[in-house]
Amino acid sequence: MSLIERAVEQMRQAAKASGTSQDDSVPLRGKQSVERGGEAQQNVGPAEPVRPMPCRSDRTVRLDFRALRADGVIGPDNEERRLAEEYRIVKRPLLKAMSGESAQSLSNVIVVTSAIPGEGKTFTSINLALSLALERNREVVLVDGDVAKRHITHLFGLDDEPGLLDVGGSAARDFSEVIVRTDSPSLFIMPAGNPDLEATEILASERTASMLATLAAEPRRIVLIDSPPLLVTSEAGVLTALGGQIVLVVRASETPHDVVFRAIESIAEDKPVSLLLNQVLTVPERGYGYYGGYGYYGKAANPSSAGENPEQ
Repeated sequence: MSLIERAVEQMRQAAKASGTSQDDSVPLRGKQSVERGGEAQQNVGPAEPVRPMPCRSDRTVRLDFRALRADGVIGPDNEERRLAEEYRIVKRPLLKAMSGESAQSLSNVIVVTSAIPGEGKTFTSINLALSLALERNREVVLVDGDVAKRHITHLFGLDDEPGLLDVGGSAARDFSEVIVRTDSPSLFIMPAGNPDLEATEILASERTASMLATLAAEPRRIVLIDSPPLLVTSEAGVLTALGGQIVLVVRASETPHDVVFRAIESIAEDKPVSLLLNQVLTVPERGYGYYGGYGYYGKAANPSSAGENPEQ
């Protein structure tokens, strides 16, 4: 059992001991995977427990690490410890920006995006969500905002379930009807929902904005949105406008500088934008390992690193 899996199993056992375990768990189907950035929980979150997450009671996604690893969504065992440490470093400034007097509105709504496809944004979204969910007294809602590709929805076997588009669309569902819990007590998933030709308009609606604001009103809760690429779809611009922090994933030595700058320029100036450089090969003999650089665009920041699957 890997370090990541041990950390998740400890959380599952703690949930059972506290009487919060669920007996109606459903195994993932299709491409199923999810992994925790294997780390011991750090006492950096608020002391008070979060209010229970409003979510569905009829469905629980069981995290299948073996399937996730097979799908390339998490790294192999021999890279797991390194990746876990890198995502610890990546998440610290994001968490810091959520607290204190300088915290901006909706700073606990993080949008992960890229300029173009193939940069590794979905890999980043999943691994960052897993790492954030290990924080004490936190709840993380991983939202599939890439409503055209819907990688996260498919990976967790939620293709036929209502989701984000059903909240803002004509169905007008409450978010508690579309959020699915996992067997990790701190991680929840909101799938993309039923396809709609007016997806951009739905995401730009007041109802969607109100839903995200209500969901993020609990300060200990983190809403992490996997967004489409900025220069490919109109939905991405809408989602970055809704977020409080933006993480822009850039594939090293592949993405032209002008493309990166065009993507940054498409984001509102008042949004903190963090750049995560993916696939910087620093050790030639690595079979999987990619190192990345991380920092705030236009701001001084301590660099950190992260590895990712370029196909997601």
